[in-house]
Amino acid sequence: MIRIERVFPKDILTLQKVVKETYLPYFRYLWHDEGKAYLAAMNDLFVLNQHLQNPFNQYYFACNEQGEILGYLKIILFAPVPEEDLPLALCIDKLYLYEAARGKGIGKALMNFAETKAREEDPQINCLWLRVMDSNPYNLDFYAKHGFNVLHKRWLDLPQMKEEYRGILTMVKKI
Repeated sequence: MIRIERVFPKDILTLQKVVKETYLPYFRYLWHDEGKAYLAAMNDLFVLNQHLQNPFNQYYFACNEQGEILGYLKIILFAPVPEEDLPLALCIDKLYLYEAARGKGIGKALMNFAETKAREEDPQINCLWLRVMDSNPYNLDFYAKHGFNVLHKRWLDLPQMKEEYRGILTMVKKI
């Protein structure tokens, strides 16, 4: 059984550790510096604390029955879909799992949780959206299986990112 627990500012050091440990195994291939600069910026304590203080940014840990963290989810409430006329949306900003937790239904549980959270927060929220690297077929397939469709593709302009991996897709699921 999976427990989904809200992350609060008191949990910031645990969150920082989980972010680092779940990001690098999957995405170091994208970067010339193996993701060090990106992770340092994304996982900075000041940045994480700002996110945790913002009521629209919500982090959740997925835990097993023993309380071991298996991954995390970050959602952004009332986040309009960029470049689209979809203002009542919830963004799944981050969904990362430890490698050992993949294929065990944890990602599905987090996706279902995000959808339920959107409905609970405001019944007018009519879609979920996320961004995913186009070079990540495992995640693309996972999101497609959960009802997400590609809206558009754009290119990231991040100096440390390898040129061939800069494609990112915006995907949407109507609810």
